[in-house]
Amino acid sequence: MSTPLGEAIRVLGIYTAGRFDVWALAGSARASCRAHVMSTLLNRRVPQSQAGVNAIQAAFYSACQITGETPNEREENLRAFCATYQA
Repeated sequence: MSTPLGEAIRVLGIYTAGRFDVWALAGSARASCRAHVMSTLLNRRVPQSQAGVNAIQAAFYSACQITGETPNEREENLRAFCATYQA
């Protein structure tokens, strides 16, 4: 049985074509995708208004225990974690 984190990583990979770049989901056209990822990660329904890119990043950083000194480093660490987790 898949965990919410594992399923959220899988869904994020689908929506980002395996890049795991949360910023690929930016913009109003991808709001439903962001809500789907966030709902899967938190294992509860999350409205689009609460599923912004920054909120998704913060939730993933917390769930995956991602650290880094700069935003770019944290984003890279998240992408690497997701790619490794998915493999």
